[in-house]
Amino acid sequence: MKIIKQKFQKLLQKSVGLRNQFSKTHYLSLGENCLTDNILARHKLKSFSTPYSHGRNNLDYAIALEKDHYSHLLDSKFLYYDYVGETKVVRNKYYPYADSIYNELHKNGFEFTHHDVLNNDLQRQSYERKIARMLSFNKNHQLKFLYHYRNNDDLNVELIITKAKEFLNFYKEKNIKCEFIFFTQKIVTDKSNRAITKIHDSNNIKGFLLKTLEFWVGDDEDVLWARKDDDLLSELLRDIR
Repeated sequence: MKIIKQKFQKLLQKSVGLRNQFSKTHYLSLGENCLTDNILARHKLKSFSTPYSHGRNNLDYAIALEKDHYSHLLDSKFLYYDYVGETKVVRNKYYPYADSIYNELHKNGFEFTHHDVLNNDLQRQSYERKIARMLSFNKNHQLKFLYHYRNNDDLNVELIITKAKEFLNFYKEKNIKCEFIFFTQKIVTDKSNRAITKIHDSNNIKGFLLKTLEFWVGDDEDVLWARKDDDLLSELLRDIR
């Protein structure tokens, strides 16, 4: 019975994925880390993976990548190995610039956290497909990018909104309908104060503040993947559909 249930769940996930891929509205992760992609996937909104789905990055890197059409992201002369703690990762040093408004983990160059694009051909090809998808969009698509602006001491929501407008301009030039949705956190100590608040709302940019009991970090996977705050995230996703 357990095996049948697992097979059914896999078939269901596959059918949802195909439905989302062929929909004219695509829900896509823009980072800053893997959490955003995970949220879209488990709430059955994810259309497909992007270059930002499984790494560490920031909005300045995304703007730079759009400017040069991702042409240097996989260039081996700009790739090198680095470590995050004891975890070996690949970084790209071509995109080093970022304003001081991001979490420290996201200001060290574009990080391929789970893909060895230097020495693993299959994983490199996976990224080539992700880039190809990003470059294939046209006016027949509607894009909704979800961006997790990680909490940090230099948080600057107004500047993120300004940068979001710059990012969206790349799609406006191609007559593609596109929205930028960002969310960030604020810690509260009383469970009764948990809440979600819309902090920005314009035609194509929306921002949300989630008041939670814990930051989405650490070894507890229910905290790390924000599953303890799925009720708040569900509200956010209902709003943007």
